[in-house]
Amino acid sequence: MPAAPSSPIPAGLGQLAGSDPARPDELPDLLARLSRLPDPRRLRGRRHPLSYVLALAACSVLAGAKSLTAIAEWAADASDRLLLHCGATLRDPDRPYRAPSEATVRRVLQRIDGDALDAAIGGWLTARADAFRAADQNKCPPSRPVRAAVAVDGKSLRGAIRADGRCVHLLSALRGDGIVLAQREVDAKSRVAGGNFAPRLSRNRA
Repeated sequence: MPAAPSSPIPAGLGQLAGSDPARPDELPDLLARLSRLPDPRRLRGRRHPLSYVLALAACSVLAGAKSLTAIAEWAADASDRLLLHCGATLRDPDRPYRAPSEATVRRVLQRIDGDALDAAIGGWLTARADAFRAADQNKCPPSRPVRAAVAVDGKSLRGAIRADGRCVHLLSALRGDGIVLAQREVDAKSRVAGGNFAPRLSRNRA
């Protein structure tokens, strides 16, 4: 069934909402993580690298996009310089760097492995936060060891309604600084202790 024009963004990209804008020197690491994700598309007919489509989606969410339509519109308005930094390839001499169409953005984000995308973006955010923390500790070392705290929380994504009318519910594990260590979509709010969540959480903490 075709998705509604206001289809919500994948939960993995949702981790970026509210984050500080990425610095240019942080983008290569994000691109490298996204490039390792399995491409759900058939080889024939691909016009844009998967990492390019995902990088544009990530940057658009960092800029405030909240739906697949908003992501595609943001990418269409992006400058050639930004498209180049996100991994655009030369296809048209009249406009060297072309953004993917809304249909391409929608297909990729609807078919991508949600857990793999979640892990890639979560890993990038974690590494980013750790780098900031290490820099702060070098300036002012703590007087005692800092203990890590992990909180588990469930929430319903506001405005995220599927084609069958169901809300999107997430169960997330967060560090004390707000970084999501792991998250998983669950069937309903009442499922807050799913057995499938605990093993994934333990792997992210290892």
